[in-house]
Amino acid sequence: MTTTVPAPAPAPAPTPTAGPLGGDRRTDALEKDIMRFRTVSGPDLTTRNDAYLAWQLDRQQADLWPYFRHYETPALTTRATVVSDTGVVTDGPNFGGQDYLSLTSHPAVRDAAHQALRDYGPLTAGSPALGGATPISRALEAGLAEALRTEHVALFPTGWASGFGTIRALMHRRDHILLDKLSHDSLRQGAAASGATVEFFRHLDNDAVRRHLSGIRANDTKNAVLVVTEGVFSMDSDTPHLAELLGVCREFGAQLMVDVAHDFGAMGEHGGGQPEVHGILGEVDFVVGAFSKTFATTGGFLATPSASAREFVRMFGGPQTFSSAITPVQTAVALAALGVVTSPEGARRRAAVAAVATRLRAGLTARGLEVMGDVVCPVVPVLIGDTPTGRTASGLIARAGLVAHLVEQPAVASDAARFRMQAMADHTDDDVDTAIDILDTCIREARRTTAR
Repeated sequence: MTTTVPAPAPAPAPTPTAGPLGGDRRTDALEKDIMRFRTVSGPDLTTRNDAYLAWQLDRQQADLWPYFRHYETPALTTRATVVSDTGVVTDGPNFGGQDYLSLTSHPAVRDAAHQALRDYGPLTAGSPALGGATPISRALEAGLAEALRTEHVALFPTGWASGFGTIRALMHRRDHILLDKLSHDSLRQGAAASGATVEFFRHLDNDAVRRHLSGIRANDTKNAVLVVTEGVFSMDSDTPHLAELLGVCREFGAQLMVDVAHDFGAMGEHGGGQPEVHGILGEVDFVVGAFSKTFATTGGFLATPSASAREFVRMFGGPQTFSSAITPVQTAVALAALGVVTSPEGARRRAAVAAVATRLRAGLTARGLEVMGDVVCPVVPVLIGDTPTGRTASGLIARAGLVAHLVEQPAVASDAARFRMQAMADHTDDDVDTAIDILDTCIREARRTTAR
């Protein structure tokens, strides 16, 4: 006979205690890496993360927790009001939103959203495979194909799904995937889920790609190799030499995938992103991207010259079958935004956001702050380095009236914390100069505080 002993009732979740933190709890809130909590053990999934929650609450109490704030005002305006879970109100220049060409308030974009809502309603009939498309979907696919100089486009409900779903569908266990070691999480997880052999190459190092490909092809000429990179790596504001990388792929019979989430629409003479800048627009095997940075909505896409690859992804890419399709409002907004992006007005907006980013980079550099990257793009990363200084500065910046996001583990290494400033075309010189003043003052104060 088996006897089951009832488990003890779970302890109540920890709650923050009154008064300032002291001793080890203050030190852990300031210094401990979040990834220390990532792997836990224990039989009860409802309680085994209590230590993590207690640490998070300590960080909130100590004004060291910058996450899950909410906007009290429209999120994608150049000035905004943001409120933290502990009630800290930040009101001032907004460099935390992703609206690179400031299209979320564009009259044509808003009119398109209203018209689609009236014509087709707020939701699709199902997944892309099961009736989830509308005439707007087809028009958007055609417009993207023209803008990217390719023939076949598939839409996804999110940008994350486009990278994940494409890799997961195309690659199999005998295949090989080479990813830049700083590739986005969606690309990494798609590679892991595919079952293919996955290797990482040094960031932006085309010679390393060549060595990897040479080693693979010395032993396997029968299976596919996919090299994965990004047009702009947003955490570092840098870009690979794409034309050279494409040549290396061709030399070894490998295919190239480029994620253009941060550059398509916002960079290039006609908005073609880094593939256009590097002269290979229309030549990349697989281009994936997101609408959420430049096109005023959520959603994503795959663009490819291969009809069979597109159809295979549409059938076997999980989000194409097992997730609801991008909505009529989303597709209409993206299509209207694409119309602006590819027009003379789009060129003016790209010049405007480049000017904002250039002023921001120059002003921060003049103050002695380290601005990362070698390409002028809407993302301006400001390197802090150690995590304690970054966390301290983040709390000070929020109270000083600047909306800006700290990036720490797991997004970057523990000794590479940074603020990721995101420029918009409609930011004014005063917005930029105020942001520079606040960043400079608060980072200096944070360094003095953590050095004590």
